[in-house]
Amino acid sequence: MKRSFDFVRELLAEIESHQIANDLLYQYFGIRSFFLDDAELNQIKIFINKPDESIERTDRAEYGDFQTNAHLALHVTNLIAEKGISPNVVIEPTCGVGNFMVASLATFKGIKVLFGIDIYKPYTWECKFNIIDYYLDNSPTDKPDIYIMHANVFEYDFNSIRKKYHHDNILIVGNPPWVTNSMLGSLNSSNIPRKSNFKNQNGIDAITGKGN
Repeated sequence: MKRSFDFVRELLAEIESHQIANDLLYQYFGIRSFFLDDAELNQIKIFINKPDESIERTDRAEYGDFQTNAHLALHVTNLIAEKGISPNVVIEPTCGVGNFMVASLATFKGIKVLFGIDIYKPYTWECKFNIIDYYLDNSPTDKPDIYIMHANVFEYDFNSIRKKYHHDNILIVGNPPWVTNSMLGSLNSSNIPRKSNFKNQNGIDAITGKGN
């Protein structure tokens, strides 16, 4: 990611308006609304100007957060393409650091719009810079419009996408977060759903979860 940091640092060195920064980054990489406001622009400029800075990963295993590696994501999109699927619109509902988004850019040449949504904001930033890294190594003539949004997938209005692009081929791709109750217990996690023995099971049935 250092290369993308260097590029953005140089590109935005004298820029103080997030609107101007957004226009430049859209022109180069197709990413819409890269910064929400001037404060966010300044925050990221400070971050990427720190020497030898790296994004520190928080352990989010208790939230079912296991990032699909880039190699596997590319195998998945290639398999989809081999089945004759050629989407115009691609959605990754829990995009994380964007490996499926980058794989989709590398695989599907007819994409007009690419959406990525994630509830964990640091991932949305890492996703943006991963896409910049991809484009610095690859220079396609046509770039799709890319929207990377910090949002809860369960609250996001996907109907707005469906209505706007109902004539297009839409592909939803990704690896939804998942985690078992046993793992949550081993992590001493508080991220545990409420349970009730509503079937009034007894003994081993209740202990093993049959009553839930």
